[in-house]
Amino acid sequence: MKTKTYKIYYIFISTLWLVISYSQLSWAQEDPKPVLSKETTNDSSTTQQKQISTTLRSEPNPLASLLDDLSQTQQDADSEIIQLGSGENEFDTFYKESSTAPIHGGAIIFPDDRTHPNWPIITNPLRIGLSNYGWSTLALSLPQTIINANPIRTLPSLKIIRDKPEINEASPQTPSSEGKTPDNQETTSKTSPTPENHKLIMQRGTAAIQALQQKGIKRFVIIGVGTGATWATALATNLQDQTDIKLLIINAQQSQDVSAPTLLDLIPELKTISLDIYSAAPGHTTKLYKKASRLRIETARKSNLNNYHQSRLPQIANQLSGQEWLLRYTRGLLTTYIIKAEEQIINTHPKPAPSINQQPGATRAPKQNPI
Repeated sequence: MKTKTYKIYYIFISTLWLVISYSQLSWAQEDPKPVLSKETTNDSSTTQQKQISTTLRSEPNPLASLLDDLSQTQQDADSEIIQLGSGENEFDTFYKESSTAPIHGGAIIFPDDRTHPNWPIITNPLRIGLSNYGWSTLALSLPQTIINANPIRTLPSLKIIRDKPEINEASPQTPSSEGKTPDNQETTSKTSPTPENHKLIMQRGTAAIQALQQKGIKRFVIIGVGTGATWATALATNLQDQTDIKLLIINAQQSQDVSAPTLLDLIPELKTISLDIYSAAPGHTTKLYKKASRLRIETARKSNLNNYHQSRLPQIANQLSGQEWLLRYTRGLLTTYIIKAEEQIINTHPKPAPSINQQPGATRAPKQNPI
């Protein structure tokens, strides 16, 4: 009886062991990952969270964007990136030689200081398109805009007001030094101690003209887009007595740089042919552009600038679908007010002196001496 019971017990134990071993084998085949401790799982979860946080948090990199635009420009076989200047003022320019003859001149483009020379609206379409109609184009890159810093806060903080002890009526009231604004306290805004952009940008514009002069170009059109119109107008007023230079500003705006001159103050100084075209850009009200454009044309009329011409464009000129139209319109302006106007001046011969029919033997009347 004991032997029979022992055999039954042995069979039960063997069967149970087989069942357990089979279940472990099947579990290992389904999930081959090793069992990690709590510390390793916590570490892996924290590293994954750090990776997610680092991938989601990305700061803008303007330089990387500009380099990406440069690589796109290099896909154009006819375009060339030329480095001008020297030292700290070394900068890149986008040059495209005229593909047709005759060459009318060179177009130097000042982009908006919030964009770059390869901007797909206005700047790059004109740089590429005008080169197909006799203009060698050169787009500049501008330095970073320097604006005023936020003014220093002079009001007392809430913590000081909250922690301020109660003042009895009998005790003299002494104002806190935190709330005072003495005369010698600096309340104006500060700027970073960097060289003035006005000087740097004028040097870049002069270097661009000299680079085109080395290529045999003698006529220049300075094109300013957006806030670049401020710098283009400043360069035109500086060099208009020395070089054959014309001005074209598109959607002109006042640059917010601390060293930028006032655009309205530069207009009365213009002596050369100046073309002003504008339209309401996306995100801006039409009234704002109308008011600014009206001030520019009124300033030109008060200064008797007969060579200042202004026209309004449709809003499609600020969209990708309207860049071909803008190119044709700009080409027409340059042809009418610059090329044909100068040809008429050259072809206009001076009138001959009127002939005097004098009879033979007649004598001229004696000259009267002035008293």
